[in-house]
Amino acid sequence: MSKDTAAVKAYKVSCLVEPDGTIKRNVYLVVKGNKVLEKTFRRPEALKVKEIKGTLYPPFVNAHTHLELSALSFSPDKFASFFDWLLWIISKRQTFTEDWIENSFQRGLKLLESTGTYYIGDISSFGYSKRYSSKKFHLVSFLEIIGKEKNLKGLQPPLSAHSVYSVSFELLKEIAVDSLERNYPFQIHLGEVVDEQLLVSGKSNRFESLIYPEIGRKKYPMPESENLIDYLKKADALHENTIAVHCTNLSEKEIETLIKHNASIVLCPRSNLHLKVGFPSVEPFIGYEKIALGTDGMSTNLSLNVLEELKTLYYRLDCKVSLKKLFYTVTLGGANTLRIENYRVSPIFSYSPQTPENPLDFLLTLPSLKIITL
Repeated sequence: MSKDTAAVKAYKVSCLVEPDGTIKRNVYLVVKGNKVLEKTFRRPEALKVKEIKGTLYPPFVNAHTHLELSALSFSPDKFASFFDWLLWIISKRQTFTEDWIENSFQRGLKLLESTGTYYIGDISSFGYSKRYSSKKFHLVSFLEIIGKEKNLKGLQPPLSAHSVYSVSFELLKEIAVDSLERNYPFQIHLGEVVDEQLLVSGKSNRFESLIYPEIGRKKYPMPESENLIDYLKKADALHENTIAVHCTNLSEKEIETLIKHNASIVLCPRSNLHLKVGFPSVEPFIGYEKIALGTDGMSTNLSLNVLEELKTLYYRLDCKVSLKKLFYTVTLGGANTLRIENYRVSPIFSYSPQTPENPLDFLLTLPSLKIITL
């Protein structure tokens, strides 16, 4: 047997769920190196076959989270509004030490271990996530930028412009242009709360009346805009590299424009509910190639299990959109958003030892899952 043939492995899997939600039973996988060469119902010839009893799912994608904040103690009942929470998180950030951030980050990884999540779009507020590497997870770490001015030269992409209320118009424009020049996706929290729309349109809002006085600054100069999408356009920040996170308080027209410009969208349903900011319109995104789910972080959520976001979405839609359609948001949609190459053919899977009659319904029970590599 040649050296090249010896590197090929074969497996018989009781149940395989494809990234598009298609379910296959008693299927054979032929794997070489970091690639699945074949999925077939016919037993491969001249290869020893190892049997895998249970269910293989694609590795799940949590497209937006804040692992460095995982040690915070959050309760939805603590906050009557988004602004109560924002004042709390601002005060908390001032107390963080390097040891706290490191321990917090490690806690986040532990919280992810039994969720079947492998790919993570993490927002690195303090740079620790940027320096971390792991065989257990694939981190796409976005360095978070806040403020009026920043020298972007020398900063390792990808970057995240925090929001329209915390990043100046000029700096947002610099980040958006830099993302095109160096060809990386950039994230921005967008439309999480309705006051963002009021801010960019020059109307009375709680950022100016409540938040800015508390932190000792005034509103950054910005062009008065019709809405948030108009503001992004003026900042040259609406293009295929844009990842808009939350999108809870965007109009249908704004959503259509995001899609028209091939931007990615990441919804964080439970975070939105916890902070009482509303619930995103989901139907316009169904079928879109770059729609994903994220957990946000433990500063706004009670777990980092992206399947809980999927479950919340399913029930908030009154079970009228099939789980198979929504499954895309935690698989291929997330992979497209984070630009995960070879997602469809990678031999990395989320594994359950059980073989339920309906493996998609089974996910609503939030089972304990582990990542395996064939």
